[in-house]
Order: sequence, then C-alpha cells, then structure tokens
Amino acid sequence: MINMFQDCKFGMVEYDEKKYNHDIIVHVDGNVTPRKKEISRRKYGTSHILAEEEIEPLIHEKPETIIVGSGVHGALRLGEISIDADIIVLPTCKAVKKYNQLIGAGKKVAAIVHVTC
Repeated sequence: MINMFQDCKFGMVEYDEKKYNHDIIVHVDGNVTPRKKEISRRKYGTSHILAEEEIEPLIHEKPETIIVGSGVHGALRLGEISIDADIIVLPTCKAVKKYNQLIGAGKKVAAIVHVTC
C-alpha cells in the first residue's frame, strides 16, 4: 500500500488516514515525524523560514524530490539553501496533491509540511 495524503485544510493534514494538526516531515519510507521548528527559530528567529538544517537529514534518504508545503496561505519560505536537491515549494494543499501525484508515479519523495499560515 502506498501512503498518501487524504485531506488538507488550515491547521490540519491527513496522511495515511491519520490527522496531524502540527507541521510534519514525511520521510522517503513513508514514516512521519514532527517538524523540528526550533532549528529555524534559532537560526532565523521564526519558524516561517525553512532552514537548510531541517532539510539536510532528508538528503541522506536520497529522495528524487522534496516537497515543501509552505502553509495554506504560503507563508513559509526557504532560507539560504545550498544543498543540491530537487525542492518544490507550493502552498500546502497544492503540495500534498503534488506529493500524491509523484508517489503515485513511483517516485521517491519526501515532504516537509507546514499546516497553518
């Protein structure tokens, strides 16, 4: 069975039939962990700028693409990123659809998903 997103709205995403009301990371193997926003808060003073250090652990999983759900209104943006990876940033509800599309096509995908603004 392929793990996919079932729903998206402000403050919540549903992935693999489980609802999350906090930011999440979806690893290449489909496992979900909470996003460690404190990394970006320490570096930028806000969790609305995604630090490279949050993305780096996913690189070791060798995804073909990393999807970043930038929030329902697109408030999250990338900080200074120098890693060599295919990163797609979209508002969260569009991002989860893109994730599902790529997973459905058999691609190795990881995601960082911001569930609010």
